[in-house]
Amino acid sequence: MSGIDWAIVAGFMVFITLVAITAKKYTRSVADFLAANRCAGKYLLAVGDGISGLGAISVLAQFQMFYESGFTKIWWESAISALTIFVAVTGWVTYRFRQTRALTMGQFLEMRYSRKFRIFAGILVFVSGVINFGIFPAVGTRFAIYYCNLPDSFGFLGLELDTYPVLMAALIALAYGFTFVGGYIAVLLTDFAQGVFTQVVFLIVLAVFLLKFDWSDIVTTLSMTPENQSRSNPFSIGQHENYDMIFWLIIFFQVFYAVLGWQGQQAYNSSAKNPHEAKMSKALGHLRVTTPWVFMAVVSLCAYALFNNPIFSGEAAPIEAVLSGIENEQVQSQMRVPLVLRAVLPIGVLGLFCAAMLAAFVSTHDTYMHSWGCIFLQDVILPLRGRPFTPEQHIRYLRLAILGVCVFIFFFSWLFEQRSDIYMFMALTGAIFLGGSGAIIIGGLYWKRATTAGAWTAMIVCAVMATTSFALENFWGNISGTVEWVSPWLWSRLLEAAPALAGEKFIFSPQEMYFFNMISSSVGFVVVSLLTCKEDHDMDRLLHRGEHTVTSDVSPEDSVSIPTWKKALGFQPNLTLDDKAIFVVMYAFLVFSLGSVIFGSIYHGLVGISDEAWISYWRVWMWVFLAFSIGLTVWLAIGGGLDVREMLRTLSTLKRDHSDTGIVGPPDDPAPPKER
Repeated sequence: MSGIDWAIVAGFMVFITLVAITAKKYTRSVADFLAANRCAGKYLLAVGDGISGLGAISVLAQFQMFYESGFTKIWWESAISALTIFVAVTGWVTYRFRQTRALTMGQFLEMRYSRKFRIFAGILVFVSGVINFGIFPAVGTRFAIYYCNLPDSFGFLGLELDTYPVLMAALIALAYGFTFVGGYIAVLLTDFAQGVFTQVVFLIVLAVFLLKFDWSDIVTTLSMTPENQSRSNPFSIGQHENYDMIFWLIIFFQVFYAVLGWQGQQAYNSSAKNPHEAKMSKALGHLRVTTPWVFMAVVSLCAYALFNNPIFSGEAAPIEAVLSGIENEQVQSQMRVPLVLRAVLPIGVLGLFCAAMLAAFVSTHDTYMHSWGCIFLQDVILPLRGRPFTPEQHIRYLRLAILGVCVFIFFFSWLFEQRSDIYMFMALTGAIFLGGSGAIIIGGLYWKRATTAGAWTAMIVCAVMATTSFALENFWGNISGTVEWVSPWLWSRLLEAAPALAGEKFIFSPQEMYFFNMISSSVGFVVVSLLTCKEDHDMDRLLHRGEHTVTSDVSPEDSVSIPTWKKALGFQPNLTLDDKAIFVVMYAFLVFSLGSVIFGSIYHGLVGISDEAWISYWRVWMWVFLAFSIGLTVWLAIGGGLDVREMLRTLSTLKRDHSDTGIVGPPDDPAPPKER
């Protein structure tokens, strides 16, 4: 990192800090702090939600996945992306959740089920979230240390301090500062600025790598991969340790099951101007992944070529020397691609990428801090307290709850030793809540016979299975040794039935255990609901329909009656020109992505496709999606900028309703205020 590189990083951080400070004057109520008083437009939400979900840890996790699986990951993710876009554009779950006007998922759970269940689910999602969040600072800080080539320690006032905990504390404090100053409004504005910046930097770095690495060298390296571990042929991946066909089939199921289940970005689910904007923002957000796709796939495969193609041996040697000095295998795996980036990028671009990763770090951390801190106060403390705070007290305690999250993730990251891939750890810890969340959310929004007893059953089954899975994944060696010591006879019988139990890892991957969790929780939810339902739930009251309609939430699709099949596909009359453009792009992307996968799969099964043909296909794919990414980046930046202007205008004149705090009224009035 040269002086120019550090100047770029510093300049960008000064800019987003000023953006966060600007948000302070607009944060005047609890609803402002929690969800920007529901004033955000679709483009602003799409960009902000995208970067908050990407994050430094997600970039490194994707580097790990792409390095191991290559372009095969994109093949299956193309189908997943198409299904995700279809789910988003039809408004599945997203539209109805916004209709409830709940500020958090816990508020919806109390409205639909009960206050006690809200508290239980709030505790469960909070524990799941903060443990999942716990490794984020560690991964991001290690990236900064290795990428910037920082020393292991430094002197300060006569003391020798370790760089790792000090830098991690500084980065966490920076992210916390944004949420402290302006709550969710500051988070949203800074996330948008960081999202646009990161998209542009990804494209610049990608251009550098395409100039540095010749495609023929990548082709040569891909042809040398072992059988059944292909990085170009998606039908030859059976021996990949983690990312095999079962992994992708589970993801297909999760696309429909887990919509809005993960609460790390919960404010983005509640802050849209109306249900229509919420639906369109999710659809746009899923399109945004094309730029990171192309960037991370190409960079990871260039790194793979550098380490595995003999012509790059001279450049690979110093990087391998650094990696060999890292004792933890998972950290080695995480740092492989970043060290290649450090070696390849020129002055200036090196600083741009550092700033982009710092932006990704901050955007994820401030969003997740805000989410988990707010969930703890809103969905655990407030329901237990049973009466509201004053607005000033409420915002003060929200800030303290977020500070508590910061303290926890600092010590967890500092002390916890990671044993599995980033994605597998996130799947394992996220399952503590996600395994049952789909059942209770989908059931609560779409099934009038869903009951509180069914919801309790789903989440108890989920918690028990997820805790068991976490123990088996992280402590299998100790568990198997204990069983063998206590009862050699039982252990020998188990090995006869499943010899793979003798291995260092449990026989099922975290992803497979997550799938078992989802199925078991759903079955329990449905069976118990059917057995205990005595009266249908009032869905019109829950979703603010009919006499309960909220005027400010009415959108074009609610004003005209259209055929059911059109509404199911997301079409409606009275759309604006940009909405029509979004629908055209969405369905074109869906047809291209899903059509390619279906046609390619059938053709491969009937005729067969050579590895050379697959590699040629991926080259065409790369250039097509690169061109699409450039156009999309410009479109989202312009649309988001207009949304920012409109949101700030609205917030500057909006009359605040200080009773809109996420508190659910008594049983005879279980809905939040109808009007702001």
